[in-house]
Amino acid sequence: MDTVATYFYARLRNVSAISQSMSGDNLANFIGEVRRVLSEPVAKQGGIIAQLRADSILAVFANDPDAKPDHAQRALHAAVIAVFEAVQLSGRMATRADAAGLPALSLAVGVHLGTAEVGPGGRGSSGMVRAVGEAVEIARLLEVTASDVRWSIVASGGTLRAAAEPIESGRIGSAALPDGAFIDIVEITGLARREGSRTPTKVFQALREAVALNQQLAERPQDGGLAANQAATHFSIEGYRILRKIGEGGMASIFLAQPDGESEPQVLKVMRLDASDSSDGLQRFLQEFALLAQVKHPHVARIYRQNFSAGHAFIAMEYFSCGDLRARLAGGIPAETAIEYLRQIASGLAAIHAAGIVHRDLKPDNLMLRHDDTLALADFGVAKHVSMLITETAHGDIIGTPYYLSPEQALGKPVDARCDLYSLGIITYEMLMRAKPYHAATAQALLDLHINAPVPQLKAPYDILQPLLNRMMAKNRDQRYPSAQELLDELAGMGFY
Repeated sequence: MDTVATYFYARLRNVSAISQSMSGDNLANFIGEVRRVLSEPVAKQGGIIAQLRADSILAVFANDPDAKPDHAQRALHAAVIAVFEAVQLSGRMATRADAAGLPALSLAVGVHLGTAEVGPGGRGSSGMVRAVGEAVEIARLLEVTASDVRWSIVASGGTLRAAAEPIESGRIGSAALPDGAFIDIVEITGLARREGSRTPTKVFQALREAVALNQQLAERPQDGGLAANQAATHFSIEGYRILRKIGEGGMASIFLAQPDGESEPQVLKVMRLDASDSSDGLQRFLQEFALLAQVKHPHVARIYRQNFSAGHAFIAMEYFSCGDLRARLAGGIPAETAIEYLRQIASGLAAIHAAGIVHRDLKPDNLMLRHDDTLALADFGVAKHVSMLITETAHGDIIGTPYYLSPEQALGKPVDARCDLYSLGIITYEMLMRAKPYHAATAQALLDLHINAPVPQLKAPYDILQPLLNRMMAKNRDQRYPSAQELLDELAGMGFY
């Protein structure tokens, strides 16, 4: 069943730079300390670890059905304690000779309310809580916001209100979400001492000071100098000059880089070979290149090369300085442009489907814009070759973004190319009507709409496209276009190109 929960995402900065200076027992001990700093506060506050990587953790704080709803309170307590532990570790590292001259460790935490799926046994049984919905990505976004604004902990305003007890807070603001909306955020600065508490006042003062010190450490260059507009001093890829870090994915860090002898920058997806927490991590990373290297098409992102360099695997790909379709949607798109974008996306899908690739996560954020206003499909991190057996997801797992999931994805069924056509139908509706077709209070309710709700109706003058939308968004995939090419043929028959 679904339950209200709080998501906690934390990243310990500069782990990679420090790790590269160590080896043997020193490295193993350091990695062990990092994992303890990230996981122990979560465990002590009754959180369930959904993902633990070399320098980051995603945790879910849910409630037993009959218990007091203290999930937000516990998540914020874990965040403050984790910052304290990170500062302690940073202090110990500063005294070590093998860490001299290296950047300081600091923790950035994002905390946000959402829903989680809780199985039999409640939150106390590891593995019985599953992270679902957009709240996961918003918690990650708040962690990035924390790094950007140099706050130790960024919580959504709703999280602080849900904590229902004195949590010390500081500055307030707002953060932009991928869909153009904004969320209220607040800086968490410490824990307040309850009346009658036996915990000494000096403990709360120590936590408050640790949060402040962590913010000071965060102001120093991060990742060995990979902050924006700074050169890399502890990180290099042969043949490229690293310009700045522009993102963080599930398996890889994303950098803007200048290839030697080239005038145009490229994007590098870089994976540390010793940083994967799963045996098939490298296989999946290389699979992305193997899939896309087959496709050469104007509406599919260009992939230039894949290689290994200094303990890293990397993929070099096209850089889109004009951003993604999500940003363009925020300002509104003329109908003729929306139809042209529909044609371009369908054309790109036809190309990848012909190569046996199903995207599985088609959404405006993964449709990138070039200077000539053409679109290209990008981010194939969850793409799957229909004839390839891979182990990244168990049968029945849901992959994709809830607003754009096909009914078969929502049901955890096997997918084929027609799931991408359903997602394209959602995007088409959003481009024309400037709103998503389905909205719900919980992730499960949203998935139910994809499965059971009728196909949304376009208003005049766009209703001429309703027959196309009906076929793209048919709940039964056998009633959809059998291929993107047939959609293109019908568009051509209607005189749109």
